[in-house]
Amino acid sequence: MLPEIANLEINTNQTEEVPNQGTSFLFDFKIGDFILKNGRLVKVSDIEALKIWIEKCLRTEKFKFKVYEKENKDLEYGVTIEDLIVGHDYPQSFIESELKREISIGLLKNPMIASLSEWKIEKKNPIVNVSFRVNLKTGETFTQEVNF
Repeated sequence: MLPEIANLEINTNQTEEVPNQGTSFLFDFKIGDFILKNGRLVKVSDIEALKIWIEKCLRTEKFKFKVYEKENKDLEYGVTIEDLIVGHDYPQSFIESELKREISIGLLKNPMIASLSEWKIEKKNPIVNVSFRVNLKTGETFTQEVNF
């Protein structure tokens, strides 16, 4: 009287495939130019490419450039931190919490990044130094530091 239930096999050994960052080219953000070796651009991949992506993302002011307009929230790139650190005298605690929030929103869109932790934010007018630990979905971690 009861229907026959099919025997389903469930594979519990499957792991979620974590995408890699691909390749990028080394960029010196202090001088604002690509690094050359023997007259050629220096290619980097995986974590080194991710570090370049993070630095680019944090140095790109969201919505400032037409290519990064608000049309698709999933494709938004960059952060909105310029108003926090330029021309305002907000309390340090407010700046720190907003920097963490904005940076997290911008960086956690990357499929390789699981979380950010161990934040250190120091404001030495006019420069704000931000460092944090990047925790990848593969279990690897590294510290990233950016000066604004």
